[in-house]
Amino acid sequence: MKKYKGALASICVLLLITGSAWADYTDHTLTTGNVRLFYSPSTPATCNVILFGVGTNMGTNQYDKMSNELISYGYVVGIMDHNPGNMVKTDATKFAALVEDIKLEMVDWLAATACSAIDHWIVGGHSASGQAAQEALSADPALADAIYSMDPYDATAVGNVSLPALYWGFNVTTCQVTMSDAAEAAYLRSDGQRVFHRVAKKSKWGLCFVNYEYYHCSIADQGCTIFCSNCKSTPTHFYVDVANSVHKFIEAAFYGTWTKENLAVDNPTTPITLFVDSDLP
Repeated sequence: MKKYKGALASICVLLLITGSAWADYTDHTLTTGNVRLFYSPSTPATCNVILFGVGTNMGTNQYDKMSNELISYGYVVGIMDHNPGNMVKTDATKFAALVEDIKLEMVDWLAATACSAIDHWIVGGHSASGQAAQEALSADPALADAIYSMDPYDATAVGNVSLPALYWGFNVTTCQVTMSDAAEAAYLRSDGQRVFHRVAKKSKWGLCFVNYEYYHCSIADQGCTIFCSNCKSTPTHFYVDVANSVHKFIEAAFYGTWTKENLAVDNPTTPITLFVDSDLP
């Protein structure tokens, strides 16, 4: 019995450690949608804000891991749901309305931090919200200063964006998201400075027998739904590499020199191929 109590205690300690790793966040409800706002003690007086929309049938509480990696660089992250209670997240008009409302409230929401002014707004989303972001920013580029999206879908018929753009996608079709219709298509519909990190197909044994290490829902804390899962947790290094790519992107776009070398992820563990500007996937 002592053996089992010891094992249980170890599990509880592990859960406590991992569960306490999150930085501060606050949840906000607006007439145009819901927002979970992440920030850290290192948030500077003039900060950059990343607004990231949720995917189909997802909520604002399902992207904590990505958000906590991003705020380690001093960014503020807002996970947005512009259509709460509805699984469909492709409405660009609703997406834009929520972004506008968040921009009006942001400085007040950050009263507990040092940030009193926003330097740049980086707007995008996962999957369906990535599509909505692409359409919203194509119609109104003044809505943001740059775009960051994870496997936006479907991106074959959206408008072109002229802002600096960063996309992550996968070299495999999963969750009924055709790989060429997602991040690759969005990248090809970006007319300005653009970056595409494509994750290589990697098969691995697990609870679902042979499945893919990285897939359309890897960015979410626990995947998307039981109908779109690889039955395993996303490796921590994936979130680390994604956050580093966003940081390199923001630095190159607004504070440094835009070169492929400066946009490359620092020592990535995730198997990625980098495409920049005129590079064609």
